[in-house]
Amino acid sequence: MTYTMLLVLLIGYIIGSTPFAFLVSKARGGNIFAQGSGNPGATNTLAVYGKGAAVTVLVCDILKGLIPTLLVLLITDDQVLAFCTAAGAVLGHVFSFYTGFRGGKALATAGGAILALYPLPLIIIVLSYVLLVLLIRYIVIATTLVILGAVGFFLWIDQPLGSTMALLVMVAGILYRHLPNWERIYLKNEPQIKHKIAEIELERLPKDKQAMLKVVYWIVAIACIATVYYVKS
Repeated sequence: MTYTMLLVLLIGYIIGSTPFAFLVSKARGGNIFAQGSGNPGATNTLAVYGKGAAVTVLVCDILKGLIPTLLVLLITDDQVLAFCTAAGAVLGHVFSFYTGFRGGKALATAGGAILALYPLPLIIIVLSYVLLVLLIRYIVIATTLVILGAVGFFLWIDQPLGSTMALLVMVAGILYRHLPNWERIYLKNEPQIKHKIAEIELERLPKDKQAMLKVVYWIVAIACIATVYYVKS
């Protein structure tokens, strides 16, 4: 079972690593990592290249989470293996080996994976997300609250330990890519949804503090995952 889990994790990772936003920008003679917010996702693609390119990236990012997760679920009828595939796809998007382990926030990819596993809860998650974004006006705060709420619900219901661990790994990767946004929240430079990125000079913490923040983040994330494993096992 362990080897099978690693295999589907690897398959998900390879598929999830496909950097569609980067490929779309490259086809247009640009580099999404050096444009707009620098995030290789649909939102930044929209800001830089417009609606057509953004829809293409969004659909492709959703499918690279949905298709491998759904196929593994249909073939094996095993939720744990499907969750491992989903985790691989999300980690592939977050740490794409095609782009030197740079990547995006993986929300669309995670959404595609959850669509294969829990379509009805996904609708509730999306509606909650949209509502919070409209109320709070900061995407990163709304995203974090919805993710933590979804994780809390998932931990509350009875699920296999392997599924829980895979979900927490997914969440750790997603929240990691939101650290720059939280830096800008701290610096009071994070754009609200009413702002255009091009109108704002985005700021970051000094490099040494960025590195320290990442170290602290992973220490806390690993400690949380280990605690859940200990309690659940």
